[in-house]
Amino acid sequence: MTRKLYYEDTCTKEFDALATACGQKGEHFLVTLDASAFYPEGGGQSGDRGILILQDQSEVKVLDTHEKGEDIVLTCSGPVPAGERVHGILDWEFRFDRMQNHTGEHILSGLIHERYGYHNVGFHMSQDRVTIDLDGEIPEEEIALIEKKANEVVWADLPVRVDVLPQEEANQIEYRSKKKLEGEIRLVTIPGADVCACCGTHVARTGEIGLIKILSHERFRSGVRMEIMCGRWAYEYMEEIFRQNHEVSVHLSSRLYETGKAAQRLVEENARLKGDLTGILFAQIDRMAKELEGAGDVMLFAPDSDSRIAMKLTAKIMETSGGSVFSFAGSDKNGYKYAAGLTDGDLRSLVKEMNRSLNGRGGGKPYFQQGSIQAGRLQIEAFLKERYPEITCSVFAIS
Repeated sequence: MTRKLYYEDTCTKEFDALATACGQKGEHFLVTLDASAFYPEGGGQSGDRGILILQDQSEVKVLDTHEKGEDIVLTCSGPVPAGERVHGILDWEFRFDRMQNHTGEHILSGLIHERYGYHNVGFHMSQDRVTIDLDGEIPEEEIALIEKKANEVVWADLPVRVDVLPQEEANQIEYRSKKKLEGEIRLVTIPGADVCACCGTHVARTGEIGLIKILSHERFRSGVRMEIMCGRWAYEYMEEIFRQNHEVSVHLSSRLYETGKAAQRLVEENARLKGDLTGILFAQIDRMAKELEGAGDVMLFAPDSDSRIAMKLTAKIMETSGGSVFSFAGSDKNGYKYAAGLTDGDLRSLVKEMNRSLNGRGGGKPYFQQGSIQAGRLQIEAFLKERYPEITCSVFAIS
């Protein structure tokens, strides 16, 4: 049986112990100690990692920690002979991140349970955030209020108390639990915020959490799923947002807290300019349609344009040319989007042949086909001129 030092003092960063067993599994080694401050994976919290220093001062990495019966098993990078005295050192940043986030999750879940009566039915801690699943929906407008109240608990720097109670005594207390418990029950209490049965590790006082941030919330099954960050994770996330917002403020020549308004003005101006450009573009297409009136079969190239231009050109010139119209928008390097049309005609066979010959794909209605091809302009011209010897070839350049 392993003595669980992480329950005696969650802030134990280093300790001495005796290796009691060592077995190999694949390329790793499973090591059991008579005492361990490495917390095993469980309850949504990752297993601890760190190093073991052996008597000859060599080091073995602790890659993960699990619980097996009454033993704490360390997954190690190398062997640790049974009977060897070791000095364990936790990856404290890794552990403390999880203590901050686990305790922050308690505060949020406890406040939500108190306000709405909802239960935390799912909890997962990844490498940089926590996911909480709740069995009821929370109004959008109340999310910010819940976050503020959770941080007020942090700012109050309240004690986080852990009690291991007999079942009869614990049953006299109202506490949260995902399942019915028997025997001794470990209760984690945050005054005014939460009382929960939990086997994880937590900070000693709420002030150590630093910050609780709700990143997202969405409907999930019959409730809501939240993503949150606490402590260092939240600080680094907000610091990156601040850095990017500062860059935006510089580019938009606005104050940091007015970038939203500046971005909105930019979007509106961009929409207006797009509208103006679209009007100019369509007027230019109309002029080309007039220039090609009665031209018969027409082939058009619109360099570095998109499928929208090809479709608009073909549709408009079909009205005036009196023949088949083929528009190609793009470049030799990136390929072309095409639109082919013939009023009251059927271009399906020809376009199918063009796709086969010029590495293309597409389709549509008999009188209007569209798609893409991966071929150069000279290849396209040669294909169409062979079938339409009198075809007119023009270039549509946006100006």
